[in-house]
Amino acid sequence: MEQPQFTVFKTVLAYSAFILASPVIAFFVTKFLFFEGLLGISSTASNVWSAVLAVVVLHIALGMYIYRAYSDGDKPKTKPTDKVD
Repeated sequence: MEQPQFTVFKTVLAYSAFILASPVIAFFVTKFLFFEGLLGISSTASNVWSAVLAVVVLHIALGMYIYRAYSDGDKPKTKPTDKVD
């Protein structure tokens, strides 16, 4: 059974928004709140560490999308039938 196109579109749109927004949010939150605010690290060093963390978050988000794409592909295409013997 194939999923309706709108459901597939919503899933891809949600993952696309997550893949675009999560590294940007991670960068600024860690830069201003964690590295500069809490730890007091200089601006240049906090930029570097925040960028590294944003790349890690991006890879996690992409990995989640790839895992979802592969796990959806493994589902059986036929609907199970209920047999009464």
